[in-house]
Amino acid sequence: MKKVDNRFGVEKVDNPVDICDLIIRYATEFPLPREIKSRVNMDDLKPGDLDMSRLRIVNKPTCHIANSEGATALPNGLPNDNAGLTSSMDKQRKGVKSHILFSSEFTNNTTETQTNHLRTERRTCSSCRISMHKSVTKEGSFTLQISPPGSVIQANGGFRREIHMDKEREKVFEEELVWSLDTEVVVPPGCRTRAELVITEDEYDGRFAVETVFEGTISVRLRDKRDGSMIYPLVINDLTQVLTPEHGFHPIPKQPGAVGFTNEGHCHCHFGIGQQVALHQMKL
Repeated sequence: MKKVDNRFGVEKVDNPVDICDLIIRYATEFPLPREIKSRVNMDDLKPGDLDMSRLRIVNKPTCHIANSEGATALPNGLPNDNAGLTSSMDKQRKGVKSHILFSSEFTNNTTETQTNHLRTERRTCSSCRISMHKSVTKEGSFTLQISPPGSVIQANGGFRREIHMDKEREKVFEEELVWSLDTEVVVPPGCRTRAELVITEDEYDGRFAVETVFEGTISVRLRDKRDGSMIYPLVINDLTQVLTPEHGFHPIPKQPGAVGFTNEGHCHCHFGIGQQVALHQMKL
């Protein structure tokens, strides 16, 4: 267990919970018939002895949560600002900032008005950092499809709608944005005009949760100490007996034997939201 920055609204980073470890532990402690237990080497069980072909694993949609001060806690330990979890993420936007991406000056020393064609293209990079604080794994790895906050996707078409996490506890995704300018700049006689391409960027900082649901059947192949042949299949139909609240799991209402696990993490995004052309005119 590790400590993390309290700015993220979490007190610790939990080690991943691996369902294979829990299933093997359950099997070694299961009260087998004496004649079976004497023939099986319970200390040599491996993930390869687990048959999870009938286990269904479903990840629910990402839920983004604001780190609001004074927020009340939901049953799963996530804050509730009483304004809706998905809409509250806008409160975590860190502030809009604008800066000049490109500028060009046009000087008119004549007595006639000049019209200049300005055409340019510039690129910037948007980034999204995803870090997991609490997660469930299977044989040491996990696959989650995490969608960035809706406001980020709407403001920045460069972000993909789903980010895949495999094994890594932290991942940074970058997307290139192209800003184009194609306009005419009119310069009166005896004047200088500076044209600036100004882009506006924003940041998002918040937490997210993805619930993983496990349902179905798991079988453990118990093998003979002497020749490795299977002599007893231990079938687990009720996952609540193995994946317990002690390890972060919770029963799923109206789904007998099914359990859920809430993966939690932190999301920080930096992205562009708009552009404008600023014209500054001065006399020579």
